Amino acid sequence: MRSDTGSEPLPRTAAWVILALGISLYLLMSAETLVALGFPYTATEGSPLAKFHPGTYCLLLAWLVAIASHGNPVGVLGGQVARHPLLAGYFFCMILVFVWVLYRHGVSGIASIIESLWTPAIALFVLYLLDLRRHRQIVQIVVALLACNALVAIGEFLTGARLAPQSEEGVFAQEYFRSSALLGHPLNGAQVVVSLLPAVTLLPWSLLVRLTTGVLLVFSLFAFGGRASLSMGFIFYGGYALYRLFRAVVRGRFSYLQLTGGSLALMLGITAVAGVVAVTGIGERFFQNLQWDDSASVRGRVWEVFAHLSPTDLWTGVAPAEIDRISLRIGLDPKFEAVENFWIYLFMQFGVVGYFPFIVGLALLVALLWRAATPSMRVAVLVYFLVASGANTLASKTMSLMMLAVVVVAGEAFRGPRPAAGGSGYGARGAVAGRRPG
Repeated sequence: MRSDTGSEPLPRTAAWVILALGISLYLLMSAETLVALGFPYTATEGSPLAKFHPGTYCLLLAWLVAIASHGNPVGVLGGQVARHPLLAGYFFCMILVFVWVLYRHGVSGIASIIESLWTPAIALFVLYLLDLRRHRQIVQIVVALLACNALVAIGEFLTGARLAPQSEEGVFAQEYFRSSALLGHPLNGAQVVVSLLPAVTLLPWSLLVRLTTGVLLVFSLFAFGGRASLSMGFIFYGGYALYRLFRAVVRGRFSYLQLTGGSLALMLGITAVAGVVAVTGIGERFFQNLQWDDSASVRGRVWEVFAHLSPTDLWTGVAPAEIDRISLRIGLDPKFEAVENFWIYLFMQFGVVGYFPFIVGLALLVALLWRAATPSMRVAVLVYFLVASGANTLASKTMSLMMLAVVVVAGEAFRGPRPAAGGSGYGARGAVAGRRPG
């Protein structure tokens, strides 16, 4: 990868444009929107090519173009594997999972593996072949689109109507109206927003713009009504902010006037948020349902699935259709409920044989993200997996893990460029210059 100075070859610019388009499509076109527009994205019938999100095709094309922009494809791929062993190991493990599922269950469920587990590796391989300034631009695009999504979510809550195309399957019964916005489902929207919220602090935007964006994202969480996302966000981000504040105060970085003014501003901010919530009712579901209800009981009931698996099933896994039948046996309503724990769902689908490479691969990706992340984005990685564990996130088609990986790795560019070798960015061993191994 080149430094962020100097001219950029046209093919590499094209790769960045295609990558940015793919990421934008993921954030603008949900599964529910695709179905509403007539694409059999979630249907069991139809062309296999229609089972993949347009953004996925863009990622694949961007990777091919980016590789071609650096010369010999074999040398470029070899250099990426050598330079980024954690990412290469993650991708290899997920390919093993794909092969196992294809062998054990056929094509059932393989689209979600590609969309949820392959795309993080593909997107990062593309990023590692682009200039650092492109990394910074990608993060800004993601945050800007999340702000647009937040405006739609807040607008939906205030009007009580869906403002984005929504399939009939995506419209679900609910006691409280919850916004779905551009990401198609309240839980998806809340999870993506809460896991990427700290990215606002990385941006070179003015303080006013960053504060406004952050407030929009926080209020969108109330509009989505995701209790787990809101709770984890408040606990971990609030705790991290208090820790940073305590350290700054102890080290004497604030004057008496700054401490007094900051405390007053904080109190006014909390009062303003409480006033908006009280007047609009935007946080009604969160504040009135802080107890163990049907939604929470489903997440406790999913552990009963193991009683319905034979020893062979435990080792080799069962097909998604059989998982649906087991869900019925434990009393889950297939129209509104599912195995809301991706760890359990994927263990049922993969079995011990496929689950082992999945866990190893996921650990490699987390290690990569942890090394690349700023302190606040490390908290975001933790929040992501805590929230995702209460849903079947990675067991379905989702771009959430890919988006987290992109923002974490691309966000590292805001720390400033590292020294890079001249030429194409590749040394004698074919490794991308200017990056530490990942």
